[in-house]
Amino acid sequence: MTDYRPSIFDSLVTLDLASITRQNTYEWKSSTDTQTLGIFMKLKLATVLLTAMLCFTTAASAEEIPNLDLKTMQGNAEDLDHWVGKGKWVLVMFWALNCHVCEMNKPAIIEFHKKHKDTDAVVVGVSIDGMDQLAAIESKLKQAPLGFPNYVAELGIMAMNFEIAAGESFRGTPTYWLFSPEGELKAVQPGPVQVEGLEAYMAKFAQL
Repeated sequence: MTDYRPSIFDSLVTLDLASITRQNTYEWKSSTDTQTLGIFMKLKLATVLLTAMLCFTTAASAEEIPNLDLKTMQGNAEDLDHWVGKGKWVLVMFWALNCHVCEMNKPAIIEFHKKHKDTDAVVVGVSIDGMDQLAAIESKLKQAPLGFPNYVAELGIMAMNFEIAAGESFRGTPTYWLFSPEGELKAVQPGPVQVEGLEAYMAKFAQL
């Protein structure tokens, strides 16, 4: 695991894995919305040119990823090793019921899953609201189906193991993990993801 992971607050980040650079294009915005307390990411128009909106660093192999103590929607224990290291890219989306940015990013992530699920990549959702909010999660997914598998995590346990695996604290939702087909955690992205950049990175990685 690396001692330092490039931050989205850096004005210029060198991406060791892809050997490219990017300008910082996200800024934190605090919300005073009565339904949402916390910090959100605002995506600037300049991100259209980015082919790597993720902070690409190798964090851990599949064997080193801690158990996040995930539960299926039926309450059964299951974890990311069910998907990770099975020969496909795995994009993990951490989301929450009161996350407006998550809702804005979901359509693009759903389309990404539809496009790639039968070939080279899948998406796995993780709701951080906990099993005590299962009814609300089920209602949300009934109104707006994800189209990809979704799990439920308890925030405290998940955040602790997130930091162990990623080498950085969990900052909020949405947050993404990207695993290579071999099961390596290649990227951690707090904030929304651009599918074009994600696909460009996958293609570039395949050429290495």
